[in-house]
Amino acid sequence: MLTTFTALAVTALALLPGALYIWGFERVVGPWGVNLSDRVLRFFGVSAVAHVLLLPITFWLWTTYVRTGRLADGDVPLWVWPLVVAYVGVPLFAGSAIGHGTRRGEAWAEWFTGLNPAPRAWDYIFGQRLLRGWVRLKLKSGVWIGGAYARLPDGRRSYAAGYPEPQDLFLVRAAEMNPTTGQFVRRSDGSVSLRQSSILIRWDEVEYMEFIGG
Repeated sequence: MLTTFTALAVTALALLPGALYIWGFERVVGPWGVNLSDRVLRFFGVSAVAHVLLLPITFWLWTTYVRTGRLADGDVPLWVWPLVVAYVGVPLFAGSAIGHGTRRGEAWAEWFTGLNPAPRAWDYIFGQRLLRGWVRLKLKSGVWIGGAYARLPDGRRSYAAGYPEPQDLFLVRAAEMNPTTGQFVRRSDGSVSLRQSSILIRWDEVEYMEFIGG
């Protein structure tokens, strides 16, 4: 008969691969799980797949070290330790790798995440890892503002808040714009005229946004 503590420990170990996978994935892309129940289902799903794949190894470890009492007696060789490390490391690595593949828009990642893993169009656009471009924003007041979604040589970069946080946008360099027509002001060489300031804007202040890649 399993004690309550033992049952709790077994349940935690059973769900650990799924939890580590989700942690690794969301550490890269953000907390894209819609809610707690959604995350629990993902824990169970990923853990079930992991345990099916590891079933031969798990059965061997159980019959060799647990059922025989060797684990309780401390009679476990050191080479078993890498298996424990892999039990933790493989799901974490897989989640991180799939997260990076998702942010780069790689097709193979869709086999694991589905066709539409991002919860909002906002996250789909700004969740791309190497996103660069120009942003034009028409505020609800009717004024146009804009700037560069980019990374500066000193490491500062533009940033967009991810799900489930309220949508706000930081543009690391503001652009000179015609506030009425929304056209970028350009220099004599054709490049966009940039200010030495940044822009922080809340999405609820915006009526229209255009993102121009490049």
